[in-house]
Amino acid sequence: MSDEIIEELWRIKDSIAREHGYDIEALVAYLQSKEKAEGRQIVDLSAMKKTAEQGASSAIED
Repeated sequence: MSDEIIEELWRIKDSIAREHGYDIEALVAYLQSKEKAEGRQIVDLSAMKKTAEQGASSAIED
Protein backbone atom coordinates (compact mmCIF):
# COMPACT_ATOMS: atom_id res chain seq x y z
CA MET A 1 0.00 0.00 0.00
CA SER A 2 1.51 3.34 -1.07
CA ASP A 3 1.12 6.64 0.70
CA GLU A 4 -0.98 9.02 -1.41
CA ILE A 5 0.47 12.13 0.25
CA ILE A 6 4.05 11.08 -0.50
CA GLU A 7 3.12 10.27 -4.10
CA GLU A 8 1.54 13.72 -4.50
CA LEU A 9 4.64 15.41 -3.06
CA TRP A 10 6.85 13.50 -5.52
CA ARG A 11 4.59 14.55 -8.43
CA ILE A 12 4.85 18.20 -7.36
CA LYS A 13 8.62 17.93 -6.92
CA ASP A 14 9.02 16.31 -10.34
CA SER A 15 6.82 18.94 -11.96
CA ILE A 16 8.83 21.83 -10.49
CA ALA A 17 12.13 20.19 -11.46
CA ARG A 18 10.89 19.60 -15.02
CA GLU A 19 9.71 23.25 -15.31
CA HIS A 20 13.28 24.35 -14.56
CA GLY A 21 14.99 21.87 -16.85
CA TYR A 22 16.35 19.84 -13.93
CA ASP A 23 18.89 22.69 -13.47
CA ILE A 24 19.71 22.99 -9.77
CA GLU A 25 20.83 26.64 -10.06
CA ALA A 26 17.60 27.61 -11.85
CA LEU A 27 15.60 25.71 -9.25
CA VAL A 28 17.37 27.44 -6.34
CA ALA A 29 16.85 30.86 -7.97
CA TYR A 30 13.14 30.08 -8.45
CA LEU A 31 12.67 28.93 -4.86
CA GLN A 32 14.56 31.93 -3.45
CA SER A 33 12.49 34.37 -5.54
CA LYS A 34 9.32 32.64 -4.34
CA GLU A 35 10.43 32.92 -0.70
CA LYS A 36 11.36 36.58 -1.16
CA ALA A 37 7.98 37.35 -2.77
CA GLU A 38 6.28 35.80 0.26
CA GLY A 39 8.30 38.05 2.58
CA ARG A 40 10.48 35.28 3.95
CA GLN A 41 14.06 35.95 4.97
CA ILE A 42 16.75 34.12 3.01
CA VAL A 43 19.76 33.26 5.14
CA ASP A 44 23.15 32.82 3.45
CA LEU A 45 25.11 30.25 5.45
CA SER A 46 28.15 30.29 3.14
CA ALA A 47 29.99 32.74 5.44
CA MET A 48 29.48 30.39 8.39
CA LYS A 49 30.81 27.49 6.34
CA LYS A 50 33.95 29.44 5.37
CA THR A 51 34.53 30.40 9.02
CA ALA A 52 34.12 26.78 10.11
CA GLU A 53 36.50 25.59 7.39
CA GLN A 54 39.10 28.18 8.40
CA GLY A 55 38.79 27.15 12.04
CA ALA A 56 39.20 23.49 11.12
CA SER A 57 42.26 24.15 8.98
CA SER A 58 43.94 26.25 11.69
CA ALA A 59 43.25 23.49 14.23
CA ILE A 60 44.99 21.02 11.92
CA GLU A 61 48.03 23.30 11.60
CA ASP A 62 48.41 23.57 15.40
